Amino acid sequence: MNKIIKTFLVLNIFLLPSIKAQTISDNLKVLEPLLNKTWVGELKAPDGSEAYETTQTYSVLWDGTVVKFTGSTPELNANSEGYFYWDRQEQKVAVIIINNKGIYQKGFVTVEDGKLTSCGTISFPERTFDFKNIFEFTNDGKLIDRWFQNAFGSWMAGHVIKFKVSRQEKD
Repeated sequence: MNKIIKTFLVLNIFLLPSIKAQTISDNLKVLEPLLNKTWVGELKAPDGSEAYETTQTYSVLWDGTVVKFTGSTPELNANSEGYFYWDRQEQKVAVIIINNKGIYQKGFVTVEDGKLTSCGTISFPERTFDFKNIFEFTNDGKLIDRWFQNAFGSWMAGHVIKFKVSRQEKD
């Protein structure tokens, strides 16, 4: 077969469909500001004594019905993977994330005043408690991630990570 025809077939049958940006379902459109970017931020210890580079990505899967999350903080050997999807029973965006240390969280996403909020439970091998994760998008294209938990009774602030886009995928 002609080399040009082979190249055309490989590109059009195998490669281009996977490269083409997927359209997100209407139910998950609230997640659009997160999509197709590599977010890089600095995760600081609660006392500010240490800081670690952390990355997050969000990508559309399965004809736009699922958004995959990946997170990594290499210096802490912490990796997470999860999925956002439309929960038909609850009629809202749901999320489930698991980390390489056996920690998992599940919850639902809401939007208030342009901020995405994920609320639910986080389970460690020895205990489970509630969490709230608020994502705020700034006018200069950054993302502020604020995390809260009630592991010790009352709600307490956890980390605040200011992310910037280090890489953006082309649509």
